[in-house]
Amino acid sequence: MPAMATEQNKRMSWDEMVKEYPDMWVVIKDAEMDGPDIISGIIVTVKSDDDIMRFRIDNQKKGYKFYRTSEGDFYGIIDADINISVD
Repeated sequence: MPAMATEQNKRMSWDEMVKEYPDMWVVIKDAEMDGPDIISGIIVTVKSDDDIMRFRIDNQKKGYKFYRTSEGDFYGIIDADINISVD
């Protein structure tokens, strides 16, 4: 497991985040975006799959963005609208 962010409030590019924190959730603020893609952001913290949901619940009104640095196994669906209809 990679070291957790020791330099919080450090701006990093998305490529730097992916390299530094593989298979982890990065929590960022002040995100620079290109449409749906993240260019850079200020690291708030880095969380594992096991810890991200509790952090999201506890910090849901702070305006943070949550991104997983790689695809993999994790629990739940993040930021999705699900509509189920029965005919």
